Formats: sequence, C-alpha cells, structure tokens
Amino acid sequence: MALINRFHQKKNGKYDVVVRNVSLNKDALLLLENGLPVEAEIKIYDASKITDQQRKKIFALLNDIYDYTGQPQEDLRHVFQSYLQIMNDYKEISLSDCSKKIAGELIELILAWIFMHNIPLSYKTSDLMKEDNNFLYHATVNRKCVICGKPGSDLAHLNTVGAGRNRTEINHYGNKVLALCRAHHSEQHRIGIQSFNDKYHLHDSWIDVDEKLNKMLRGE
Repeated sequence: MALINRFHQKKNGKYDVVVRNVSLNKDALLLLENGLPVEAEIKIYDASKITDQQRKKIFALLNDIYDYTGQPQEDLRHVFQSYLQIMNDYKEISLSDCSKKIAGELIELILAWIFMHNIPLSYKTSDLMKEDNNFLYHATVNRKCVICGKPGSDLAHLNTVGAGRNRTEINHYGNKVLALCRAHHSEQHRIGIQSFNDKYHLHDSWIDVDEKLNKMLRGE
C-alpha cells in the first residue's frame, strides 16, 4: 500500500506530499524521467474503517461454509451480520464502511460458528487467517492444524519439553503452543523451529498456554 509520510501545507489550504511505495507503469516512468508531471488520484483511507484484509477474511470464511453446507454466501453474510446487530444492538452493518472493531467482531463470530459446527477450512483460508489471534486460538483448542486445517492435530510446543519429562505431570504455563497436524508437527522438529516459522510465517502466531490449554496438554 502506498503511504504518505511527509507533507507541506500550501497557502491555498492544500498540501504537497511525499508518497512512497507507489507502483508505476512504463508510461508514467517515461514522463517522470523527462521531467514531466504524472496525474494521480490519491484516496485517503480512514484508519478506523474496515480493511480490505478483513473483508477478504470474512468472504473466505463464508466461502468455506458454503463449500461444506451449500448455503449461499450472501444468505450467510446477512445471517451473521443480523445476529451481530441484535447481539450488540448495532445499526445495520455494511461491509463497505463499518468500523474495524465491528469487522473484527464479525470475523470472531463466524469463526466461533465454524469451529462449533466443525466446518473444514481450506488451506487458502487457513493461510489467510494465520495472523488472526482468534483463529489461532480457536484452531488450537479445537485441535485443527493452523496450517492446513486437518482435525485431530497435535498441540505442538514452541519450546520443546525436556526429554524424559512426563507432559501429564508438569504445568505448561510460560510455553507457547499451536495445533499442528502430525505431518506439520514432524516437519517442525525435522527442520527446526526457526526454519519452520520462516517457512509458514508463524513467528508471532504461537499461543500462550492458558488454563484450558494447560489442562489439554496434561490430558485432564
């Protein structure tokens, strides 16, 4: 995304700005190289509004529900939006201009429903959601691999438990875990945690062990 990081106010009340990270085609580059200006339209995004990434997550989740149940995406979207409106006493929600907060709540609601009803997530959706804390936690406590969505996954530790220690007799507080299927868990140990996190972009994704996860790890 292009970013404005410097500005200067002019006498007419408008601004000269420096815009970084802009894609330019050959025609635009030719004009600039010859000292000619390039006309551009700049749209300022409201930082408090729903992001494109949030919209992508919502529609990816709805598409996975559709693939499993056959219920059309638009019907599903209206059901979840209406439920959130009633639950939190919101006015009509629009995905074109609702707040980031409401969009986040909608994603969390859809995720909770998906895991409650054991809806399988596609690899593409799991990859899209890997930086979403709600998804990571729901997937882990429901033992769905955070990479491929496979059910019945292992609870993999970020920091390995020492050899010879009985995992059912120790507390796991202070460690971090994720749900990984047997194939991805084996790969984690085979290539090492640093390479594994690099490959799947999981450096900031590991979940702190809370009381619920500690009990699961201890087999309680």
